[in-house]
Amino acid sequence: MRTLRLSALWPRSLYGQILLVAASALLIAQSINAAMLLSGARTRAVAETSVTVVARLANLMTHPNWESVVAGNQSFATLPPNDRVAFRRMGRRSAGIAVTVGSGPLNISRADHQEDMTFRAQEFLRQGGVPLNDVRISAVSVQALPPALRNPQMRRWANARLRNAGKAMPSTAVLLSARLPDGRWVNATGLVRPNENTAIFVLLLQTFTLFVAVMVPLALVARRIARPLEDLTKRMRRVGFAEAAEPMEVAGPDDVKQLIDAFNAMQARVSSLLGEKDVMLGAIGHDLKTPLAALRVRIESVDDDHERDKMAATIDEMVTILDDILTLARLGRSGEPIQSVDIGAMVEAVTSDFAAARFEPPESRYVASVRPVLIRRALRNLIGNAITYGLRASLHVQQSQSMVQIVI
Repeated sequence: MRTLRLSALWPRSLYGQILLVAASALLIAQSINAAMLLSGARTRAVAETSVTVVARLANLMTHPNWESVVAGNQSFATLPPNDRVAFRRMGRRSAGIAVTVGSGPLNISRADHQEDMTFRAQEFLRQGGVPLNDVRISAVSVQALPPALRNPQMRRWANARLRNAGKAMPSTAVLLSARLPDGRWVNATGLVRPNENTAIFVLLLQTFTLFVAVMVPLALVARRIARPLEDLTKRMRRVGFAEAAEPMEVAGPDDVKQLIDAFNAMQARVSSLLGEKDVMLGAIGHDLKTPLAALRVRIESVDDDHERDKMAATIDEMVTILDDILTLARLGRSGEPIQSVDIGAMVEAVTSDFAAARFEPPESRYVASVRPVLIRRALRNLIGNAITYGLRASLHVQQSQSMVQIVI
C-alpha cells in the first residue's frame, strides 16, 4: 500500500519529475544547512559564554577579598549586605556569573567537555597570573547544576525576561571548574543564550529565498525543454496519416533542437514513402479497371441470366474495391459511405459463393449501419480461412446488447 501511495505521488511528466527532484534536493540540502547553522550558533554561544565566565572569574580573583565575596558557597545575589560592599568596589565586571568554592570539582553526568575552550582558558589564566590549575570547561544542562549555581542565574534571566517577554529561558550553561593553590576547587557558571526565534525566522526566509532563486529559473528551463517534447509527442502520434504535416518548429536547447531536426527529417521520409505508396496503388487500380471493363463487356454474351447477373455483381464489387483502393491512396481512409444494411441478407449472399459454407438464417432481421463492401471483403477472407483450415464454415447472426455479431 505504501509503494502504491509513493508511486501515485511521483509525477509522470518530465517537467514534474525535474521540479520534484530539484525541490527535494534543495529541501534536504537546506535542512542539513539549517542543522549545521543551528549547531554552529550553539557552538558560538557556548564559546562566548566560556570567554565571559573565564574573564569575569579572573577579574573577581584579582580582588584581594574575593573569597569573602563567595564565602559560605554563596553566589553574588545571595550575599549579606556587608559582604556585597566588596563586590560593589569591583564594579559590575563580575556580574552575569555564579561562583562557589568547595572541596572538590562538580561531577555532572552528560557534561560536554570543551577541549578547545579549556586549553584557551588555561593559557589566558597562566598569562594573567591567575593561580588556577586543572582548569576544565564543560557545557552542561542548567537543571543539572546545584541550586547555588543555578538559582541566582535563573532569577537574573527571569528578571531580564520580564523586560523582554519574547526572550526564551536558557537550557544550557557553561561550567568552569579549577583547583586553587590550597587544594580547594572553584566552580563558576554562566548561562548560554538560547537560539532566538529570529534565527529560525532567518533560516525560513533564507530557505524561501533559495527556493525562489533556484526553482523559478529551473521551472522556466524545464518548461523550455518539456514543451517541445510535448509538441513532438503530439506530432509523433500523427505520423503515418495521409495528410501532409508541416515541419515542426525547432525550439529549446541544442539537444532538443537536434531531436526535432531528426524528427522533421524522418517525417519527410515517411511522407515521401506514403506518397510513393499512393502513386503505386493508384496505378494498380487504374491498370486493373481496364481488363475489368473488358470482362464486363464479355459477360453480356452469357445466356444464363442468373449467372450473368452474379458475374456482373462480382465485377461491380471488384470495381467498387478498386475505387476504394484509389480513395484510400488519396485520402488514407475508405471512401465508401456508411449504409443501413440487413446483416443477415448480406451474410447469406456472401456465404452462397462458398460450397463448403452454411448459413443459419436468423429469426429476426438485424439492420446495422456499415460499409458493406468492406464487410463483405472481411467475410470472404474469414470464410476462406475457415474452409482452408477447418474444411467447413458455419455462420449465424446474433445480437448481444447493442451489438450485432457475425459468428463464424
